[in-house]
Amino acid sequence: MASIKFLKEQSPEVSILKRIQYPKNYIFAVYLHDQTGAKLASLSNRGVKPLSVLPLKMGANFDQKFGYFAIGAPSKYPKIFKIHDFHIFGSINCPSSFSKIAAIEWNLRQFFPRRVLNEAKKIFDNYKISKNEHQIAKPFITVDPDDAKDLDDAIYIETDNSKNNPGGVVLFVGIADVSFFVKPNSIIDREALKRGNSTYFPDRVIPMLPEDLSNNLCSLKENSPKKAVVVKMHLDHKGYKIKHEFIRGIITVEKNYSYKNFEAFLSDCKTKKKYSVYKKALNILKQSPHLKNRLNLNLAEKKIAFSSEGYPTNVYEKNSLRSNELIEMTMILANLCVSQTLSQSITKYLSRYHEMPDKHALKDLNIFMSLNNLATIREKQVTSNSFNELLKHCKYPEKKELLSNFILRILPKAKYSDVKAGHFGLNLPLYCHFTSPIRRYADLTVHRSLAFALKWEMDDFDCVEDYKAICKIINESEKKSVGAERESLDRYSALFMSNRIDDYFDGIVSGSSRSCIFIKLKKFPIEGVLLKKYLRFKSEKKRSSLKYGKSKAKDMGLSTGDEVRVKLVSVLPYNGSITFSL
Repeated sequence: MASIKFLKEQSPEVSILKRIQYPKNYIFAVYLHDQTGAKLASLSNRGVKPLSVLPLKMGANFDQKFGYFAIGAPSKYPKIFKIHDFHIFGSINCPSSFSKIAAIEWNLRQFFPRRVLNEAKKIFDNYKISKNEHQIAKPFITVDPDDAKDLDDAIYIETDNSKNNPGGVVLFVGIADVSFFVKPNSIIDREALKRGNSTYFPDRVIPMLPEDLSNNLCSLKENSPKKAVVVKMHLDHKGYKIKHEFIRGIITVEKNYSYKNFEAFLSDCKTKKKYSVYKKALNILKQSPHLKNRLNLNLAEKKIAFSSEGYPTNVYEKNSLRSNELIEMTMILANLCVSQTLSQSITKYLSRYHEMPDKHALKDLNIFMSLNNLATIREKQVTSNSFNELLKHCKYPEKKELLSNFILRILPKAKYSDVKAGHFGLNLPLYCHFTSPIRRYADLTVHRSLAFALKWEMDDFDCVEDYKAICKIINESEKKSVGAERESLDRYSALFMSNRIDDYFDGIVSGSSRSCIFIKLKKFPIEGVLLKKYLRFKSEKKRSSLKYGKSKAKDMGLSTGDEVRVKLVSVLPYNGSITFSL
C-alpha cells in the first residue's frame, strides 16, 4: 500500500505505507504469448515447464511482462489455467529487470519510506563539525572497487620509530563513525535492521542506509573531513600485534584509490616513494601469526560489464590483487582488535561465528579427493590450514579451482551470534565484524558496543538491544541478499549468452546432480547444465555415481575436471538457466 501526493508541475511523490504479502495462490512468473499460445513461466524454479493459460484480453501489450499472477483451477485435459488477477512489475525485455526480479523474489526492501529519507536529510543538513572535535592528522587513503560510493574504511601506514620495535610498522584503520549519526531504535535504525545489509547487484545497489548517509555524510570521500573510529595497531617485523588502541575523531582522506590504481604503487614504489611502507607492511602481514593460517581459496570474483543501454557485454573473472590482499588483512586485524577489546569487557556484542565442517561434509570431500586421485584429509585434525595444504599439493590447475569450489560448498555458512565465538575459516578464537558499518547492521551494533565499552557514550543501549533477535533478523537478511545477488548474476550471464545459441564451447565438468551434469565454460566464467536424460547409463547406480563428478559408465567416462566440447542449445534469461548438449 502506498500514499501518492500529486505536486504541481512535478512528478507524484510516493510514500510506502505497508508491504503486502501475496497469498499462496499467486505465482511469481513471466507472461509469454507466442504462436504456441499463452503461458506463465516460473521465475523462481529452473526446469519447471511453463503453465498453459488462457490469453489475457490485453493481448500483445502484456507479452514478456513479469509480476504476480493469481490462477484458478485448471481444466481437466489439457490443463489450462485461467488468470483471474495479476500485478505487473515490468518488462522482461528491459535489462534492469533482472536485478528487480531477484529483489522481488527474495522480498528485499527496495525503497525507503518517506519518513526515513526525511530523517536522513535532516541529519545530513544539520551536522556541522565542531571545533572541539579531535583531529587525527594522518594522510589516510581508501582502496575500493571502481564503482564504490559507500566508502566506509580507510588506512594509513607508517614505520614504527620506536626503539623497542625495529623493523615494525604502525597501521591506522579508519572506519566511518555511523553509530554517531544512527542511534538505537531511531527511525533510520529500525529500517536498517529490517534490511540487515546492503545488497550489491551487478547493475545497482540496494543500500542499508539512505544515500544522504551512505554515499555522502558517512562516506570517506577525499578532501572531506569525516567522523571516524580509528584502530591504531603496532606490528613487529614478523607481523605479531604488539598493542592496539582506539581513537574517535575527525579524519580527512587524502586520496580515493581503486584496487587497480593502487596496485601500481605496490608494484613500483618509485612512482610514489611514500607508499613503499605499504609494500613493506604487506610483506609483514603475510607472515603474521594472526593471518597466515586463514583459509585461502583464492577464488576469482565473477563480474559483468554493461553497455550504456544496460545490456551485458562481457562476463569475466576478476582476480584478487595485492592491493585487495592488503586491505583484506588490515580489516581482519582491525576486527580482531575490536573482538579482543570487547571480550575483555562486560559489554555485549555480536560475534561472527564460523563452525568447522561436520564429519559428513569431510567424508564427501574425501570421496571427491579419492575419485580424482588427490590426497585425502584427516577428519580428526581439521583446521583451516588443512584445506590450504590440500590446495597447495593439488598439481592439476583445472582441478584446483574445482576443489576450491567444493571446499566452499561443504563449509558451513558463517553466522552472527549473540555469544562470544570463534571463526574456523580465519583460524581465530574470537572474531566480529566492525569495518563496514555503512553496509552491515552487525558492524553498526559492534560500533555501539565499542563506544559503550570505552565510555565514549554512556547511553545504556545494552538494555534496549535484543541481540538474539537481531542475530536472527540479520542472518536471514544476509541469506536473502546472497541468494538474490547469485541469481541476478546467473540471469545476466544467461542474457549475455542468449545470442550465442548453437555456438560451440570448450568446457570442464564441474559436478553433477541426479538430473544433470554441470559444465563450466573455459572462455567465460559461466556454468550450465548437460541434461542426463540425453545420456545413456546402464544402471541408476552408475547414474548417481556422478554425484562427486566421477562416472564409471563406459559410454561416458566423465569425471570432474574433464574437458568437453559442448553446444549451447537453450537459454532462458528470466530464470538464469543455460543448457548444453555434447
